[in-house]
Amino acid sequence: MLFPSSTMGNYFHAFILVCSGSCFIISPLLAGNVLKDVVMVREDTSVTLSCFDSPPTSSVLVTWKMMSAREDRWSYLLSANCIDGQTDGRSSRVFGGRTFEISADASLIFRAAAAVQGHYSCVIERHDKKLQERIVLLALIKLTVTPTPPVTVDSTLRLAAQVSPASVAAWGTWVSSSGEQLYTEISHDKGSLLSKLPRITSKDIGVYTCRIRVHGNNATSVSEHRVDVTVNESAVFSFKDVTHGVSRSLASLSHSPVTLTCPQILGDYVLLYWEYPGKEMELIFQFDRWRRSSTSQTKPQLHLIDPTSLAAAGNFSFLLRPALKDGGLYLCEVFLDDKAFSQASRLSVLHVYAKSSSSALDLSCMYSERSQIKNIRWSYVQDPSRLLQSAAVVGRITTSVALPVTNETAGLYACTLYLKNGNFIQYMYTVAMANTDPTVSPGPALPPAGVEQSLSHHSREVENIYENPDDLRQTPPQGAVYMDLKPTGELDVYKELDRYNQCCA
Repeated sequence: MLFPSSTMGNYFHAFILVCSGSCFIISPLLAGNVLKDVVMVREDTSVTLSCFDSPPTSSVLVTWKMMSAREDRWSYLLSANCIDGQTDGRSSRVFGGRTFEISADASLIFRAAAAVQGHYSCVIERHDKKLQERIVLLALIKLTVTPTPPVTVDSTLRLAAQVSPASVAAWGTWVSSSGEQLYTEISHDKGSLLSKLPRITSKDIGVYTCRIRVHGNNATSVSEHRVDVTVNESAVFSFKDVTHGVSRSLASLSHSPVTLTCPQILGDYVLLYWEYPGKEMELIFQFDRWRRSSTSQTKPQLHLIDPTSLAAAGNFSFLLRPALKDGGLYLCEVFLDDKAFSQASRLSVLHVYAKSSSSALDLSCMYSERSQIKNIRWSYVQDPSRLLQSAAVVGRITTSVALPVTNETAGLYACTLYLKNGNFIQYMYTVAMANTDPTVSPGPALPPAGVEQSLSHHSREVENIYENPDDLRQTPPQGAVYMDLKPTGELDVYKELDRYNQCCA
């Protein structure tokens, strides 16, 4: 690549970037020099280094020297007499396994390679007196595309640039064929720039550009290097290296937050599937951290946790505030290059509502994802030994409190759902007498007709679950959430505000 004399003419020092995989160390002899200009070329491409700011009007001697990256002394390369900007003959020399040649205008011509990286000096002399010296740094940048195009549909393409010495790169990015700037991971200490194209399709065919600005260069001067990406549309990539995590069993109160974790790896993209009992599994969320794109299909109450940091780093997890109908199997798949990792979570959701008549207050527990439930029952917290009469149908259990409420029937009623893995979740309901004297009210003082949700720290999978229901008699409820109830209509049916518009049946 030509190093134009017009850009060289304004500076005493300059340096060049060339593509390769090895690293350079800037010689301490030149550490104090301010390197003003940068030209980037790729490995095994032609390099032309100009010596003159402007052609000399009298006879001068031009001498080219080189100091490799691993040395601290100059080595002689070539010399030529020059009159009116033209040499008296072209000469060449093999050095470091490469051929160097002086052109007609005294420029140094060679092919860039790791073996000849380093500093280059052009000294102009007249009558053994130095008139000018120009120093050029030859550095390397290597561009790689993995796998080698044409790539298979649905595979993950890696676009990598390696700059050496790493210290010369001030800024860089990869740009798509459509001109869109791709998310690029930059390692300044290693001089690397990485971007990826997960789940590649024919739409991704085109020319991709690596743009780099080097320290010392003009702030608006950016060097560009291009690679071609082609796709083999007749072949589809299949993930054969799949790691399955241990399935998790979860329970949540309706509309309370529950975390759906994914395999904790530095992944490229994530897919979340949901399967409701008796229905087909469907894709409900996808996120590509390289293209910075996400799609949520069916659940507005589901979102990726902190996508700007955790997901950006490739650690994915979801926060869900489930309704009763959101119970089921959630399958999270994380993909990294040609590997896939999956994590399944089975979620049961518990929802409680109350309905009153002239003679009784009916408390109903509804629950979903029954396959992992061992048992569900109502209990009277103040006296767990008291047997409550319950009516059960598939997905619901109901107990009734006779009206009016008395000292014997007022207090906390707990609906406890037990999972087969030993975890359980409770939903507590406070039944209070009208004009209750707080001094005789059983349990902690609670708002009239309040609903209390409570989960204790029984395990890491089910949050806020009481380890022993008897603890409720000594321990005030923690993290309680109260909801007012109000009578509606002639049947005096209590409905939860901000929950459902009508009682679930």
